[in-house]
Amino acid sequence: MLVTLSLSAATLATVPWLVVALFGLLALGLLAYATLTVEVDAENVRVRFGIGLIRKSIPLSDIVRCEIVRTPSWWGWGIHWTPSGWLYNVSGRAAVRLEMTSQRPLMIGSDEAERLKAAIDARLAPPAAETMA
Repeated sequence: MLVTLSLSAATLATVPWLVVALFGLLALGLLAYATLTVEVDAENVRVRFGIGLIRKSIPLSDIVRCEIVRTPSWWGWGIHWTPSGWLYNVSGRAAVRLEMTSQRPLMIGSDEAERLKAAIDARLAPPAAETMA
C-alpha cells in the first residue's frame, strides 16, 4: 500500500514548516517508542522505551507475584491500561505480569518472557540460608 502526501503550492507557501514539523513528530514518536529495554538489578526492575524519554522503575521489594501471560492481540502495543493492569509493550503478545503491594499490576511485553521472569524470580528469591560452623 502506497501512501502519498500531497500539499498544494499555496499551502506550502503559507506554512512551509508544516512538512518538516510532521516528519519531526513522526521521528520523535519512532525514537520514543521503537524499542523496549528492561533491566533487572539487585533493587529494581527498570523499563525504558526508545531513547529513554519514557521510563518506569519498580522496586523488587514491592513485587508480590510474577507470572508469564499472553495478551490478546486487541490490547496492542505502547503504554496503556488494560483489564489486567498497565501494559508496556512494543511487539508480540508474551508479557510478564507483576503484581505489586503499592500500585496496580503492570505487564511488560517481551520476546524473552521466560528469561525476564527467571531474572526477576532470581532476585525475589530469599538468599539461601548459610549454615553455621
